[in-house]
Amino acid sequence: MAVDWRQDSVKAIREKKATAARAEALNTQTQVAVMAFCATATTITDAQALQMPDLFPTWEQVLAAGEAIPKDRIISKGGQLYRIVQQVTPLESQPPDGEGMLAIYRPIDQTHAGTLEDPIPWVYGMDCTAGTYYSYNGHTYQVAEGGDMKPCVWPPDTAGMWQWVLVE
Repeated sequence: MAVDWRQDSVKAIREKKATAARAEALNTQTQVAVMAFCATATTITDAQALQMPDLFPTWEQVLAAGEAIPKDRIISKGGQLYRIVQQVTPLESQPPDGEGMLAIYRPIDQTHAGTLEDPIPWVYGMDCTAGTYYSYNGHTYQVAEGGDMKPCVWPPDTAGMWQWVLVE
């Protein structure tokens, strides 16, 4: 049994393949453009960054590049996002989560509202803002009015810290 191909069917198949190839190329180009934007942007908010964590350069990438990173850029290390708070040229001996690096890299909280119902798990060096709730060692704490700690290097259960108020 012979199959009769119509010229317009072959043309339609070719056009469909060409359209799919153009869409694929455009998708690839869009991904590259978005990643390039995220790699150089300094105006992305923490909330926006948390919605697209895989688009930021990794610690390994910025370390390999060996170039200065300007203030307010965002990088990722081990799934944790960090905001650059002053220009830095990354060094292997000074990772974002390393001791003494809070003047350069600040961790960005991942997915918590900072309310009594949804406190932010406290991370050494994060910016802690008055009125916001944090969880630590099974308890909930609130930062007292006027008690902003940026960066915060004192765990919430530190004795004598008026900035931390034990809530529950």
